[in-house]
Amino acid sequence: MTMTWTDWQAIAVPLVLALGAVTVLLADALWRTGSKQVRHTVITLITGAAILFGLAFIAVQRNSLKPAFCRPAVEGPAQCSLVFEPLTVGLWAVLLFGGLGVVGLSAYRLLDVDIPVGEYHFLLLSALTGATVLAGARDLATVVIALEVVSLPSFAMVALRRDRRGSEGALKAFLVSVLSTAVMLFGISYLYGVTGSLYLQTIVTRLPAIDPDLRRVAFAAGLFVIVGFGFKIAAVPFHGWLPDTYAGAPVEVAAFLAVVSKSAGVAGLLVLVTFGVAPSGSSLRTVVCILAAVTMTVGNLAALRQVEAVRLLAWSSIGQVGFLLAPLAVGDAQAVVGYLAAYVVVTLGAFGAVAVVQRHRPAGLLTDYRGMVRSEPGLGVALVFFLVVLAGLPPGLAGLFTKFAAFQAVLDAHIGWLAAVMAVNVMIGLAVYLRWIAELFRLPADDPFSVDIENPAVAVISTCAGAAVVLSVLPSTLFALVT
Repeated sequence: MTMTWTDWQAIAVPLVLALGAVTVLLADALWRTGSKQVRHTVITLITGAAILFGLAFIAVQRNSLKPAFCRPAVEGPAQCSLVFEPLTVGLWAVLLFGGLGVVGLSAYRLLDVDIPVGEYHFLLLSALTGATVLAGARDLATVVIALEVVSLPSFAMVALRRDRRGSEGALKAFLVSVLSTAVMLFGISYLYGVTGSLYLQTIVTRLPAIDPDLRRVAFAAGLFVIVGFGFKIAAVPFHGWLPDTYAGAPVEVAAFLAVVSKSAGVAGLLVLVTFGVAPSGSSLRTVVCILAAVTMTVGNLAALRQVEAVRLLAWSSIGQVGFLLAPLAVGDAQAVVGYLAAYVVVTLGAFGAVAVVQRHRPAGLLTDYRGMVRSEPGLGVALVFFLVVLAGLPPGLAGLFTKFAAFQAVLDAHIGWLAAVMAVNVMIGLAVYLRWIAELFRLPADDPFSVDIENPAVAVISTCAGAAVVLSVLPSTLFALVT
């Protein structure tokens, strides 16, 4: 296959991220002179530059359509492995913003001193490379390879600190990942056997025309693929690995898992459901609806019982995945990407606040945040606003409108029972986040809470807070990511 200029343009962002990953690894390995601070700063700047290139590229090319690695089909349109289009642009914008925020939270004196800087940034850029390829993938082979390029570096990042909790969390995530990949490949093999193709566009056109005797096989194959993704995004009942992994990882790595890795999984599942294995009217979409209802309910109920900030955010992220799966089940890409964008901004900000606090109070209990609005008003108010957006309460209108869009998508598809489950879970979610907000306003029992906030953390938290305010004032911006 001869690569054209269009192919190179379509893979420009993943290619630059991959080159950035190799560059930071070589720079860390070969540069032995100078201070640790200078080396850390330069590596951070290289990583940030690679991600900023991606954001600049999609800003310039946001209205372009660039199919890549295409071959002519025997019948119908050409079969392509990767497509750069408005949906890809929206997903890449979310992923790259999340990755850039994590880089900011990993600046010098913020990242744990036990974590090797070169390896950390190499793994971060490698996972981000896989995430961008996954969001643009249009054949099942590319989907699987990209998903593993996201997953394997993410698990390695969890274990970089080399302590017992990190190793345990990484091992759990790795074993679950191996199982999910095996399940997914089993389903893909049957899909290929039934349809004779790995290209999503060809699969979606051939599925309605297959022999009636093979439709049960096709349904089971698609179910295995969705279950495989369910493990990756920690949808219930495939979620058991996530809380321990988040708790065992450094906070910056937990933020990466919650923001970038999870968004990549949702992006891949959106691509599969929208373009391939679950066309409109498929029974598989009903399966995704059930998955959404169970996931949001279990995630929110479990979050009610948490007393640690990171574990609460871990279970909260499971509940948020349930809300993301609801519009995804009916194929509303705008609602999914809009919700995902708001989730990434405020979750990144919340993890930034947690990272600052846990450097001073390692226990990470919710009671550690008691009275922070009084003693640290800037950080406390920002965290309150992030939690309000996650809850979908005014003035966090970004969360309110994205939840409303998810409701609207489900109601337009006439799935009333799922809308009722979502309404109940909104109430449960209010209790989850208001419990933490109450601690922020409560009078402290001991000395007033006070922290030293480093400038990179101030920049990330302020940017996330400012973005959340803008998105609350102009919520249409969220849904303009996919046009």
